[in-house]
Amino acid sequence: MRLSNWEDALVNYIAIKRHEPFEYGVNDCSMFAAGAVIAVTGEDPIPELRGQYDSLKTSLKVIKEIGAGTLEATIDAKFPEVGIGHAQRGDLAFFDGSVGVVMGGFAYFVSDDGLERVNRSFWDKCWGVGRG
Repeated sequence: MRLSNWEDALVNYIAIKRHEPFEYGVNDCSMFAAGAVIAVTGEDPIPELRGQYDSLKTSLKVIKEIGAGTLEATIDAKFPEVGIGHAQRGDLAFFDGSVGVVMGGFAYFVSDDGLERVNRSFWDKCWGVGRG
């Protein structure tokens, strides 16, 4: 379930992350999305992955060994899929192999220079977060 103050918490979280550069295991797509889920629900969806990787190579290894094999499959195992047209603020979106956070008609994804906006029309898939 979503926290009563989830909208403010999510906006504050995005503001903090807006200019943070990409860093494996710290501010990559998985950790960014997990932080957003914590802001929305108060629960960490991937505690088993924290502190387990620090590069592309080790992240792929961890997703295979601890996750569900791929990033997409790992998220599938934790959240229900929703239609792209039904995604709401605070949900998760998948684009170009990365997971981002839905903020309306766009989602934020982590890039080398901070957060990048990607319009809904480009998303490949979405998951609902904390919907009761």
